[in-house]
Amino acid sequence: MIGIALRPLGRGLRDTLDHLLPFLWMSLSWWLGLFLVVAAPAATLTLFLAADPRRLEEHHRPTRRDALRQVRHWLLRGWLLAIVVAVPVIVLVSNVAVYRDSNGMARLLLPLWVVLLLLILTAGGMAASLVAVHDYPVPTALRRAVLMTLVRLPVVLPVAVGLWLLVAVGGLLAVPAVMFVPPMVAVTLNHLTYQALGIEVVDALEPTPERAAEQRRTEASRYSTN
Repeated sequence: MIGIALRPLGRGLRDTLDHLLPFLWMSLSWWLGLFLVVAAPAATLTLFLAADPRRLEEHHRPTRRDALRQVRHWLLRGWLLAIVVAVPVIVLVSNVAVYRDSNGMARLLLPLWVVLLLLILTAGGMAASLVAVHDYPVPTALRRAVLMTLVRLPVVLPVAVGLWLLVAVGGLLAVPAVMFVPPMVAVTLNHLTYQALGIEVVDALEPTPERAAEQRRTEASRYSTN
């Protein structure tokens, strides 16, 4: 169960290592959009589209012109999604900041608030994946992301904890945070969303069914010869 739960995280890390240079350009482009503020949510959706694990090969990735077109296309929808996700995030962050040094019941609720914060961030990322990669309308994407998070909580929670721990570590190291963390988060959440939707993402490193059958026949013939 743990292995299945952490599979999206493992595949996201491997995709990052296999595509360092493209991920670097994705990350720098996203930071530029973030600094522009107005384009930040749309740039985030464009990052999720560029980090689609089924489109990581060069001939499938969006071109610069495609990316700029998507930023303009998602400008309003990106802000709608960002505002809806930001409200509970701000409330939970405020609760954690205010009550972390207090005593009594509020302090006992801190672990619950932290877990809820991680799940909301993850659900927000899955909603971004549904909008950017799967072309869902924002309201439908938000409902579907929340539902998938709740129904698949034993799978989503380990990915959320592991992913945001990596983000925290990357934040302490300025270079990884700037260069690779944003697309790593996007591709991991894309993998998690694909898994939740029941859509298989072909692993280029895994043998095809034909190749696997050929390997089995070769091994069987080798054993029969021995």
